[in-house]
Amino acid sequence: MKQRFITLIAIIVILATSAYIGMVFLSSQDNLTAERTQGPLGILPLRGNPLEAEVIPGLRFKIDTGSDISTITRKDLDLLDSLGFTVNESFYPVFGRDGNGKILFETKRYSVQLPLLNYTFYEDSLGNRNAVGSWSTANILSNVDFAPSRTGQSVLGIDFLQKFAIEYLYNNRAIALYLTPPEGYDKCLDLTPSMSVFTSLWLGKRYFSDFTVNGETYSFFLDTGIRNALIKLPADANTSSSLRADTVSSALGSFEALVDDRAYIEMGNRLVNGSAYYYDSREEHYAFNPLNLFLQDILIDFAGGSISLRPIYNKLTTTPGLVTTVTTIP
Repeated sequence: MKQRFITLIAIIVILATSAYIGMVFLSSQDNLTAERTQGPLGILPLRGNPLEAEVIPGLRFKIDTGSDISTITRKDLDLLDSLGFTVNESFYPVFGRDGNGKILFETKRYSVQLPLLNYTFYEDSLGNRNAVGSWSTANILSNVDFAPSRTGQSVLGIDFLQKFAIEYLYNNRAIALYLTPPEGYDKCLDLTPSMSVFTSLWLGKRYFSDFTVNGETYSFFLDTGIRNALIKLPADANTSSSLRADTVSSALGSFEALVDDRAYIEMGNRLVNGSAYYYDSREEHYAFNPLNLFLQDILIDFAGGSISLRPIYNKLTTTPGLVTTVTTIP
C-alpha cells in the first residue's frame, strides 16, 4: 500500500511539473512584425480614464502593464475585419490576469493586423485637443495576438507593450512605439522583470523599479492601469501626519486613501514633486504609473530595462488635456 501511495504521489508531481513547464513555454506576440521598422512605428493618442489609446477612430485599447494578456472585443474585431485587416482565429491556451485584474484562462486566440498611424495634434478654439492621422502614413503590425475580452473593453497588455520602447509624448498626450529607442533621453530608473516562479506562468513579464519615497526605498510595480494615483503604497507605510483624504478607483473598485501631496520622491538622480497615495487594495502593495507621475516626456524601454527622461525640458504652465477627438484623412 505504501509503495502504491508513493507511486501515486510521484505521478501527480510529474503531471503537475509537466503542466507547469507546458504553461511556461506558452508565448504571445512572438510572430509580431511591422511593415516599417525604423523610427516611430506609429502614434497612439490617449483618451479617457483609465487611459485608452485610440489607434484609429473607434478602435480604443486600455494601456495596461498590469494586464498579462492583451484582449479584444468582438466589436473591435468586426471593425478591423470591415476595414480589410486580417483576423485569424486559432486554438491556443493562455493564462494570466486580464484588464480587470481577474485570472483568465482562454483557449481561443486571435491574430490580427493592427494599423498604426502618425498623428498631428492641435487645440481648437474651445481648448480641446484633437488628433488627425493620415492613412498614407499607416504602418501595419501583423500577427498581433489577443485573447477574447470578457470585460467589454479591449486591452493592450504587457505581453504586447514589452515588445517596444514606449515614448510618452506629454505635450500631445500620446504614446509612440519604437523597436529601436529614440535618442535624447537620459536614464532615470532601472526597470527589472520579476523572477517569481509563479509569475513565469504569465504571457507577459511584471516590471519593477526601485526608488525612494520619504527616505524609504521600495520596489514599485509599473502599472499603467492605475487611474488618478501617481504612486501607491500600503496604508501602514505612511509616516506623515499631514495627509488629505481621497478615493482611488481601479478596475477592482473604489478605495479610501490618504494622500501625501508633499512626498519626497527620489528616482535615480532626480527629485520628483509628486503625491504618494496610501491605501490597501487587492493589487500590488507598491506600484506607480509613470504616465501620471511625470509631467514631461518619458521613455519606457522594457528590453533595455530602463525608464528615461529628457535632460532638459520646457515645463508647461498648464497641464495639457487628453485628446478629445481622433479623426483620419486619406
